[in-house]
Amino acid sequence: MSAMTALTPVGGVGSTRVRVLVPFDLRHSADLRQGFVTAIREGHDLLVDISGSTVVDQVGFATLVGAHARAARAGRRLRFTGADERTTRLLRRAGLIRLLQDAPAPTGRRRSSLAV
Repeated sequence: MSAMTALTPVGGVGSTRVRVLVPFDLRHSADLRQGFVTAIREGHDLLVDISGSTVVDQVGFATLVGAHARAARAGRRLRFTGADERTTRLLRRAGLIRLLQDAPAPTGRRRSSLAV
């Protein structure tokens, strides 16, 4: 699958909106990475709909996080929307829940680091 079919443009004003149609995994990581590079070079913020995808393995997770890092280095904002439960959990555990556009707002309560 080519990068152009892996990331399908779905329109948007002031930002590039794309939909990922393949899983984030070893098999598709090169195409996804190239698709993200191309989209980021277009010069807009990027909203990535991953409702038709999921993170399958470590390489896929690294591809997802790497896309965000690449966008930040280019001065672009990259957010994901439509994440499944597993991908949301992975991002939360990695401290990257902020990458999800539709993530729940923080409650303002802090967890104590001391066991009671």
